[in-house]
This record gives sequence, structure tokens and C-alpha cells, in this order.
Amino acid sequence: MLVRGARKSSAVGESHSGHVNLIHAGVVFLSKDLRLRLENRLAKDLFGWTDERCIAPLDEVLPIDSEEYQLLCRIVAEDCEYRDAVVKWEAGGTVRHVLMDSFVARHAETDEAGVYVVLRDMGNFALLNQHTERIERIATIGRLAAGVAHEIRNPLTTIKGFLQLLEQRLERVNMHDELTYIRVMMQEIERVNALVTELLLLSKPQEMTWTTVSVSEVLGHLRPWLDAEAEQRGVETVYDVPATLELQADPGMMEQLFAHLARNAIEAMDKGGRLTIRARADEGRVEIEFSDTGPGIPYYLFDRIFDVFYTTKEKGTGLGLAICQRIVADHGGYIRVSSKGFGTTFTVSLPKTRSASIRVIRQRQSS
Repeated sequence: MLVRGARKSSAVGESHSGHVNLIHAGVVFLSKDLRLRLENRLAKDLFGWTDERCIAPLDEVLPIDSEEYQLLCRIVAEDCEYRDAVVKWEAGGTVRHVLMDSFVARHAETDEAGVYVVLRDMGNFALLNQHTERIERIATIGRLAAGVAHEIRNPLTTIKGFLQLLEQRLERVNMHDELTYIRVMMQEIERVNALVTELLLLSKPQEMTWTTVSVSEVLGHLRPWLDAEAEQRGVETVYDVPATLELQADPGMMEQLFAHLARNAIEAMDKGGRLTIRARADEGRVEIEFSDTGPGIPYYLFDRIFDVFYTTKEKGTGLGLAICQRIVADHGGYIRVSSKGFGTTFTVSLPKTRSASIRVIRQRQSS
């Protein structure tokens, strides 16, 4: 068991709040005779307690030989107080990491001597570490891209300019084979330029033009291209988007987001597949789904598909989904993926208003 930040102090009188169910943490009181009071619903969840009773002996709630039981016994026996202690917590068959605070006090209602313990669920530490590592990798790549973009683009611009002059001269003397070579080189230069642009998009939050965006209008701009791509691969497209559905966002970024997700879905399917794009309003948010009927994504790749440069495509750059995640995050939303062995659905959830986006972004940056 990992415990950090422990300290011991004299008993402190704490007033009992009548609204513990509103606290986003589990609150319990443990008396000197080891009777446990589960003060709110989250406390019951953390202890895996399904009985309707809220008061029970500690040895009924936790096994005597468990580390959790031993820790709570020591806290109450030695009047220990903890602040932001990180604890591996296993109860009810679930392993979590929690932030624990303990306060030596008398119970507000019964005046019993004991300890209040507040437990805030941190979830799976391994997933938290993976998320942190992913953010650090993106930040590192972004800094690298920002640092070298100028040096890359300057020579590319020079090369492109001379190639354009050469193209004009070759056209005048009808050197068609050489013209073909020149145009291939220019296409490759544009490809490198696009790659640098995408890397720069990951390097830092972009300045956005906030406006009221119609989801159906954004998709309407993309629809001729989408339908052409789908037809070329023999894929059917289905749209289920209310004409009145709106949100506050940057229209250019929304178009880029939708294009990446739709292209991914189309490329995941063979002839006869179907791309379905749905959108709906849901309690102050807008949710847009991109569903395909392809082979699906194995569950063990779920944690990798948003990694920069990770791709299963022969000609993919591995930047598309990372860019999607960045755009969604800059709008204060989140993106999730689901796949059950057949077909994959990417769901984008965005706040309807900019003020809600700003609150979510600030909360994420301060966490």
C-alpha cells in the first residue's frame, strides 16, 4: 500500500455538514470502538458496501487481514491525520487509487470520539500515467515541430519556387516527361508542407474564431467530398443530423475534425460498407458519432490509436486522431471510441456554449 504525506496532530473539532452527499468524495466516520459510519453514497461505492445499513463494525465491511482494514485501525488507534495521502484502495473487488484525508474529531450527531476519513477516487493510476505520458509525447513533438518548421519551410519554399520556374520553361519547349517529374516533386513538397502544418497544430492551442456553428452546415460543406470518397470505395453514407443543431465553436476546426474522422471511417471499410454520421443534443452538449461497419479495433489498441505517429495504415502519418483529440480538447470536449469486434464508433462530445468550454479547459489545465 502506497501512503504519502502522513502526519499526526491533536484532535480537531470538525462541524458535520448536512450535505455530504453533495461532496464528490467518500466520507466515513470511524469510532474508537471500530464502528464505521458510511456518510454518503460514494463512501458505500468505495467500500463495496451493498447493505442498506450505513453503520456497521469495520470487520463486517473490510476483511481483517486486508491492508485497508489495518490502515484504518492504525489511524483511529494513533489519532493519525493525513493530507492528500495517495493510497492503493481495494474493496468490493475493485482496485483504485484514492487521495485520503483524515481528521481526528467527535461525530457531529453522536459526539463519539473517532476519525473522519475523506476518500477521493483517482481511478486507475496506470491509465493516469499513460495519459500523462501521451500528453508529454505530444508536447515534445510539438516543441520539436515549432522549432524546425521555419528551417524546413524556408528551403521548401525556395525549391518550390525554382520548380515552378522550371515547369514554365519546360512547358514552353513541350518536354512532357520532364514536366511529369516536376509535378511529382511539387506534390511531394506539398505533402511535407501539410505534415509540418499538422505537427504545428499539435504544438500549442490554436487561436480560434468562435462563432455559432451549424453541425449540418459544416457537414454540408464536406458532403460532396465525402460522398465522392465513399463512392470511390463502394461505401454507403448515411446522415442523421438535425438541421437546427448548433454549438459555439471554430468552424474551420470543426470541418477539419469531421473530415479526419469521416476519412478514417471510410478507409476502414471495404466495398459494401456503410458510414453513418449522427448528431444530437444532450444536456447542454452536442454529441456527433462517426460509425463504420469495418472490422473494428482490437481492445488492446484502444490506448494507442490516439498516439502521435501510431498508425495501422500503409500510407498513414499517425497524426489524424491525435489532431482530432487536440481540436476536441481545445473546445473543452472529449472523444471516445467503442468497438465490439465489428464496426467502430468515434463519439465527439462538445459543450454547446463557449463559456462551458472555457470552464472545462480551465478545470483540465488546473488539475
